[in-house]
Amino acid sequence: MIGKYHTSITNEALGTSFNGYAVNYIEKGNIDSDKLRDYKEGITDGYDLSAQHFNKTSLEKCDEFLEDAQDVVLEDFIEAAKADGAEEDELYEQAFYDLGRLVHNIQDFYSHTNWINLNQDELWNEDIDNPNVNDPEKFKTGDYSYFSQFLDQINPFYKLYLSANYDALYEDDSSISHYGLNKDEPGTIADELYEDKYGVSGFTLASDMAREHTAQKWEEIDSALKESLSEEEYENLKQKMSEFDSTQEDFDENLDELRANFNEDMKELQ
Repeated sequence: MIGKYHTSITNEALGTSFNGYAVNYIEKGNIDSDKLRDYKEGITDGYDLSAQHFNKTSLEKCDEFLEDAQDVVLEDFIEAAKADGAEEDELYEQAFYDLGRLVHNIQDFYSHTNWINLNQDELWNEDIDNPNVNDPEKFKTGDYSYFSQFLDQINPFYKLYLSANYDALYEDDSSISHYGLNKDEPGTIADELYEDKYGVSGFTLASDMAREHTAQKWEEIDSALKESLSEEEYENLKQKMSEFDSTQEDFDENLDELRANFNEDMKELQ
């Protein structure tokens, strides 16, 4: 999704669970995912670059990214809850940044796959092999090359082609480019064709599901934290999160380290 939509979805989904400073950190971690599209040693060599966006790679690799990122986030908060002293602030900064990276992946799932074309009513169950659709073989993400996508963008007849072959391209197993599939913002080709067929914006559905899944993901992590921590540690975690007050200046100063730490933790899970 476009950055401003990632931001609004994250704020609406998590604004009641975290204070404004924490939500801002999560949002910035989320948006930072879109800035990391090129190989950088020590920064982006611990995961598949395309998998963090459900784009131009296998769904299995995307799912692997999601599982690993969730493990990283859970461990972040456990470590922060058990810490004391000067390192606490840094640990919470890392936890919130990494949570942003995780929910970016979830949000892109709905805008970069054909999920809503196959299933308008339920959230993804995060199971690639049995993904809550009638025919898993039809579940896909855009898999053409960048060059093919460029040709699609400049082709004035591409929308007509998609419309004429809608069922095969969006609801069957024929390949489609990211450009033709994405519902990143209102008015994309995929958004308009979906609305033409079903009478509702594809972008709106993707955003609504992304918002609900983002909130659900934090509830899932929070529940796991309750089970993993003592009552005292959990209460300390909640108290520290409510007091979090790191700023934009802190984020900018620590960004390279935040990126590197996330990358290193993802490497350890490979």
